Amino acid sequence: AQIALPTFHAVHKSHSSCASTSTLEVRVSSNNDDAEERENQGMYLTSTDLELVYNGSRGRQQVGMRFLNITIPQGAEIKDAYIRFTVDEITSSDVTVTFHGEDVDDAVTFANSSGNISSRTKTSASVDWTPDPWTSEGATHDSPDLTTIAQEIINRSGWSSGNDVVFIVTGTQTTYRTAESHNGSSSKAPLLHIEYCTS
Repeated sequence: AQIALPTFHAVHKSHSSCASTSTLEVRVSSNNDDAEERENQGMYLTSTDLELVYNGSRGRQQVGMRFLNITIPQGAEIKDAYIRFTVDEITSSDVTVTFHGEDVDDAVTFANSSGNISSRTKTSASVDWTPDPWTSEGATHDSPDLTTIAQEIINRSGWSSGNDVVFIVTGTQTTYRTAESHNGSSSKAPLLHIEYCTS
């Protein structure tokens, strides 16, 4: 019999209520829509996992994830947002990473050009994450509440429903967590969850 693996939920703050909400879930859906940028700005688009963010000789990486067709109207109120990661390697050292969004109306996919993640303009909003130890391969862990980042992007005057978004993870330590990438498992690639007000 298969053993059900746990999902570890971060604590998300309560937001003001609205009459009705909708929930959107979008998984990274292409090999070039998650990527790692090495400390020397070299790009790595074909990794079977995503180190958040230290990766040995490659140094402190910047990790990018692009989510397509975010069908949320411009200016809609975001109630909750997080990214769900699937554990690829067991790791338990203390680590803190930082999330930003790409501050652009419609994010493009990642390319092999030097610095293709670090050169992108980041949102002013950011969220730090100190994840629990990852002790079970295949278990899922949710990021903290990324509402402030998602709201900054959705509030852009040029945002349109159906546009694409990028989240970027950075860090300064020599510790890490290792999540599945689309190259490693398309069904376990990072998943963006957003709840938003519809009235």
